[in-house]
Amino acid sequence: MRFSVVALAATLIGAVMAQQAYPTAPIGSTIWTVGKSATISWKLNATAKGVPLAITLFKGDPTHQTQVQELSPGVADTTSFKLAAVPALDADWYSVRVGDSYSAQFVIETADGKRPSGAPPSATSAPSAPAVATTSAAAITSAASTAPTATGSPKAAPVSAGSYLSAGPLAVAAAAVVAAALAL
Repeated sequence: MRFSVVALAATLIGAVMAQQAYPTAPIGSTIWTVGKSATISWKLNATAKGVPLAITLFKGDPTHQTQVQELSPGVADTTSFKLAAVPALDADWYSVRVGDSYSAQFVIETADGKRPSGAPPSATSAPSAPAVATTSAAAITSAASTAPTATGSPKAAPVSAGSYLSAGPLAVAAAAVVAAALAL
């Protein structure tokens, strides 16, 4: 039993450490205007050195975002990307995926200044992630099963509203499982 819990935790920690980039812009208060330039920036993880990271624009509910457009098929060894002109899109809330991580939701306004009304879409029926202090392997497995998948169309992936997708809480939970297993 102890071995299987430690193996599960080690697998989860490895997956967490594999995150390629951590978006730092756009943030929740960012407003892009159709036709104007925009900059996407991120912190690069050491595991992503030399790896081309695709930059993709998403729209919709944070738990089931739909891919709108690929902004760049892949950039390597850099921490920013300048979009020459924001594509002609409807005024709405969007997010950007850099490699395997998502930015906060932000606004794209039309060239004439039209913005979406109200707050960003929220996850009303989304499954909740376990608390950071959770030490049950079942809870961690449940959280891991909500990770983005590469199958199906449209492409959908869970993203927490107002922040980028972060595996930090999962890493803490996995470390707690390892500590609990070693204490047995």
